[in-house]
This record gives sequence, C-alpha cells and structure tokens, in this order.
Amino acid sequence: MNEVRVFTIAECNELIPVLTQLLTELQKKRDEVNELEAQVDAMELVCDSENPRSVEALDRLIESHQGLVAEFYTLVDHIHEHGCFLKDVDLGLIDFYGVIDQRMVCLCWRLGENEVGFWHEVDEGYAGRQPLDVG
Repeated sequence: MNEVRVFTIAECNELIPVLTQLLTELQKKRDEVNELEAQVDAMELVCDSENPRSVEALDRLIESHQGLVAEFYTLVDHIHEHGCFLKDVDLGLIDFYGVIDQRMVCLCWRLGENEVGFWHEVDEGYAGRQPLDVG
C-alpha cells in the first residue's frame, strides 16, 4: 500500500508531465482492453467447443486480454505510487491531498489542464470542484 502524501500546489504541478504520460498510456491501454474484450465476447459466441482449434484461439484471446488487464492495473499502480489518487480514467482525473485554510482537501487536476487549478472537499467529488484562489 502506498503512503498517504500531502502535496503543495507546486508539488502537484511538478508531477503533471509524468501523470500526463501515465494517463495517456492508461487510456490507450483501456481502449485496447475494451477492444480485445469485444473480440473475446464475439469469439465465445461462435466458439465450437468440439473444435480444438477454435478453443485454442479463444484461449489465446483470453490470455491476451488478461495480460492487457494486468498492464492496465500496473499503470494504475504507477500513478498511485506518486501519492495521488486516480479518480476517473475517462476524464483523466487525479486528486492529491492538500491543505487549504488549515484543513485537508483534495487538490484536483484533469488531463489536459496545464496546472492544478481546482480543489474540493475530501468527501466531495469532481462536481464540487472550486477554483483555487492563488492571488
């Protein structure tokens, strides 16, 4: 298990290039998993259990799918190793624990944003995002 870390805004922003790369890879891997899963589903519908070649082909697809799923979760682990939390793969949403006005909050960053510019209460989510007052 990764240690909980409390970030400054500057520390979050330093991680953005690494997280951008990891999230981009993760989204690509998600797409590959979904595509192969559709192939497995289709093959299961037409697989002839009496035909060893058909069964072997299905087994190979399933094995490939399992490998891609393992790669996906390895990327998730790499994100979490930085002390932040992946909240949504599709949005590319990451939360970091931080402190605002002497209370613990989540600093919130989304793939495509140049820097962390939002926060929300720990018990709220993306919908509760508020802009950081950095002035």
